[in-house]
Amino acid sequence: MNDPENPGDPDRPPVGIPPLPDRPPAVGPIYGVPPQQYQRSQQYRPSQQYQPPRPQPRRRRRSPAYRLIVASGFLAAAILAGGVGLLIFEEIQDIVAAQDHGPALPATGGVPLGEALQHSHDGIQVDWAAGPNLDDAGLDQGSRVTDAPGVLMVDTQLMSGMGTGTGAVLTGDGLAITNYHVVEDASEVTVTVADSGEVYTATVLGRDSLHDVAVLQIEDAPSLATASINTELPDRGEPTAAVGNGGGQGYLTAVTGELTGLDESIVASSSVPDDMSRLSGLIETSADVVPGYSGGPLVDGDGQVIGITTAASQGETAEEVDGYAIPVTVALDVVEQVLSGEETDSVSIGMDGALGIVVGTEQEQAVVIEVTPGSSAEQLGLRERDIVRTVDGQPVTSAAELSQIVNDHNVGDVITVEWTTEAGEDRSGEATLQEAVVY
Repeated sequence: MNDPENPGDPDRPPVGIPPLPDRPPAVGPIYGVPPQQYQRSQQYRPSQQYQPPRPQPRRRRRSPAYRLIVASGFLAAAILAGGVGLLIFEEIQDIVAAQDHGPALPATGGVPLGEALQHSHDGIQVDWAAGPNLDDAGLDQGSRVTDAPGVLMVDTQLMSGMGTGTGAVLTGDGLAITNYHVVEDASEVTVTVADSGEVYTATVLGRDSLHDVAVLQIEDAPSLATASINTELPDRGEPTAAVGNGGGQGYLTAVTGELTGLDESIVASSSVPDDMSRLSGLIETSADVVPGYSGGPLVDGDGQVIGITTAASQGETAEEVDGYAIPVTVALDVVEQVLSGEETDSVSIGMDGALGIVVGTEQEQAVVIEVTPGSSAEQLGLRERDIVRTVDGQPVTSAAELSQIVNDHNVGDVITVEWTTEAGEDRSGEATLQEAVVY
């Protein structure tokens, strides 16, 4: 995280999607866009990470080495503002070899989870013969999917509004997965079983920011249909489809394409210009993935889940847009690690910790924009326009750095904060982190 290196050519055209100007970022892990990507763009003001882009002119097609890709998360609250929230990525060179996976995850009856789900049923029924349903810009809007065992539509409450994505059921008693960025900073997660419309509350058991995977437990659910997977990846050129809640539409669609790459690597970033996160070992598909497909299944020609959709290339035509997915074997490795109860450098157990503040970056400083009443930050003494200088001795120069440091901790952890008040007085104190707060 927070890698200052930029793999792009300094003379390349400016890129980036300016955020909506009326909401700064909430404290939480953020994928940032390098500052130079805002050159000659609209005026930047800090914004929450999944806020909608302001309208922009069409861009020239970039070379494959430098094109941007945007994750398929979607902020429902952004509909009212006339846009869709996007997580931005920049593709880098193919440097990652096939990943070495750990032991299979044990499941009920001692059967490994991957083995239990392998071709467990006929899979998701995709209308492969329907052909693309093109919008005015030439992007495939997808065909309706009404038979998708084990697929969920995920809704979250955030400090800034509502978020939505897609997910998949792994066990009949409600173990499920989605993208980490779908549930990031959420104070409440609900899931809707796509085939039945039944709605349940879900708890975040753990998350892996490195692989963008979150593990959920659906509460009080009866025996649920699970996803059916195929751990053997198709060859290049074979059919694939991304299935999800495209655009937060409230039902499933599938966009079809071909498998175009394996072990792809990208640098993930969002609307905050100072933090990046590398994702690697990804499946690339020519399917026209759009916001809302995040966390949903990428399936092969038999409707078997081979990956979890997490990103898509930025563009306005089918030729410019490709999808990216985490291999299902990698996702199951994360599930195994979370259920072991042991944290690693990238895997955290339980929900993210939070201070209950909204922060913006101004002149390389993390400035408090809003303090939630009754929050840990208010109890600590933080007020609007205060500048957070360090957390646990680590210097903080941006909202993204503060978000990353805070969300490396869990709810209930105690952190030490040093800050400067608007009047110029230096202060310090300890705060017990809370769950994210909705207001």
